[in-house]
Amino acid sequence: MDNGTQAAIGERLMAIAGWRRERFRLGTMADQDPRNLRSATGIDELAAYIRSLPPDDPRLTELRRLAFSGDQFDPGAGLLIELGRFRFHDPNVTLDGFVDQMVALARFDANERGHFGGPQVPGDEPWR
Repeated sequence: MDNGTQAAIGERLMAIAGWRRERFRLGTMADQDPRNLRSATGIDELAAYIRSLPPDDPRLTELRRLAFSGDQFDPGAGLLIELGRFRFHDPNVTLDGFVDQMVALARFDANERGHFGGPQVPGDEPWR
């Protein structure tokens, strides 16, 4: 696998880190929580870590399969929420451990795709 996967993930992570910084900078007093900056810094570190992984890391292959739309990293809702919370609540989350968690969340999101409201009676799924 080429490192386009890493670049696409890194690019999206940098955008999320930017959002965290803006939330701190432009937010109300309640949003100027220093955890926003800690999270942004952590997300920057995560982006650098993803870029440093060997291109053949199986987790990158899985993320490419589960969380990409064409060449764009397009995480599902669960993964996207957790990316935005990286190190917000717990500053001790490890980079490597979180990459494992990213894959688990991408799998969950992929399994949920199109299953709104859980299992339905056959024929009662108008979106399928």
